[in-house]
Amino acid sequence: MVITLIVIYVGGWLTVSLAAIAARRRLSDSESPPDHPLLVSIAAGAVWPLLVVGLVELSSIIVFAKAHPKQASDLGILA
Repeated sequence: MVITLIVIYVGGWLTVSLAAIAARRRLSDSESPPDHPLLVSIAAGAVWPLLVVGLVELSSIIVFAKAHPKQASDLGILA
């Protein structure tokens, strides 16, 4: 069980790191390159579970907002 979780984590780490490297190469400015691009990509790969949790939370907020729209009278500033 633990070995499976480690393999999933390392697989995700490699996948996210490679995706970050590819995105950096495609989106970075050639006139002012970043100082430590490989280090940032490796760090992004290390924290990928946090990004997944954040995306799940964001999607639940969006679903909740669409399910419970505010009435026009509810909008405003409370002072």
